[in-house]
Amino acid sequence: MKNIALRRRLGIYPIRYGNSLQLLQSGKAFFSQLEKSIKEAQYEIHFQIYIFEPDTTGKIIADLLTDAALRGVKIYVVLDGYGSQNFPENWKRKFQEAGIQLFFYSPFKLGKYLHMGMRLHHKIMIFDEQTALIGGINISNPYSEYTHKTPWLDFALMTEGKVIQDLLQICNSTLHTVHSRIKHKSKLVSQGSSIGHLPVHIRVLQNNWLQARFGISRRYRQQIRKSENQIIILASYFIPSIALKRMLKNAAQRGVKVWIVLGAISDVGIVKHATQYFYEDMLKAGIELFEWRPSVMHAKVALIDKQWMSVGSYNLNHLSDFGSIECNLEIHDEEFCRQTEHYLKELILKDCDNISWIQYHKRYGFFYKAYNATCYWLVRVSLNLLFFLQNRNNKKELIK
Repeated sequence: MKNIALRRRLGIYPIRYGNSLQLLQSGKAFFSQLEKSIKEAQYEIHFQIYIFEPDTTGKIIADLLTDAALRGVKIYVVLDGYGSQNFPENWKRKFQEAGIQLFFYSPFKLGKYLHMGMRLHHKIMIFDEQTALIGGINISNPYSEYTHKTPWLDFALMTEGKVIQDLLQICNSTLHTVHSRIKHKSKLVSQGSSIGHLPVHIRVLQNNWLQARFGISRRYRQQIRKSENQIIILASYFIPSIALKRMLKNAAQRGVKVWIVLGAISDVGIVKHATQYFYEDMLKAGIELFEWRPSVMHAKVALIDKQWMSVGSYNLNHLSDFGSIECNLEIHDEEFCRQTEHYLKELILKDCDNISWIQYHKRYGFFYKAYNATCYWLVRVSLNLLFFLQNRNNKKELIK
């Protein structure tokens, strides 16, 4: 029991047996399920997310949450103070009048005190303490098909079973952080479910630098080190540490087939160029690089040796390691991993460009490479500065 408690404090929760699991892609698959879950909720919804935009998608989900609250469902909504800074005042009043408890995590301030706190980057939605949606998908038009545009590529997992108790613990901890007077008590009775047909073993992983939790990044490193056959990583905002890049290169050089899927287009141009700074070094090591063409790549998925998988909000960069609260699910199920591998490979081979060594040198000349290097160092310095400011601010908050 002491070992389990220690691992949980490090952000690595116990493996929970007998869960059901379904992979949902951004767009119709995810939002249809989200709509259904809100409509069917009977007594409680936990809704914690980074971005909740006042656009078409946001209005549809906000209206559904309001309707649920008016029929008596208790709803707790926690939004990140920076990511959801556009959340309108009239929507706040509408939520309050319906009885929804709305909170903002670490309000973002650029003023006299330069407030730069930890960001709530995880995306967790729990319905009636029985069903959960967790992944990297925000409430915003780019992730849905409500506006009939190709959604950004991202994924979430829908699960039921014993793993819900750990997700509830995280949600309750966040609630206590934003409002210490809220003491939510769970009514949870852990059961199996009928979402799928797989009795999947799942573990919750969390990153939270302020609480010294590095469960996601630690498990990534552990699994990459011991990989034997294949690594598939879908990575948005890919700025790996020197140590992680070395691990991926070492894996490729010892014969592991390493596929890294990145974005051909990005919503943050400087990060795309910073990522391309790594291309030559990784290609030289034998890593296969792919670029997703149809839309922005926002996925955060790792699949290793067809038996281990991680999906959630965690990006492979220093911001997710040190500046954000992240949550992933780790899957231990060979059949589910094989099905997911087949699905992901179909997506990759159909809609991605394979960046070969020859293509890389044809596409990128000296000045383009120099520009990529400049972007990389600018991003790295910016992340280091951001971490310093967050560190300074978080220490002040702890003293208070």
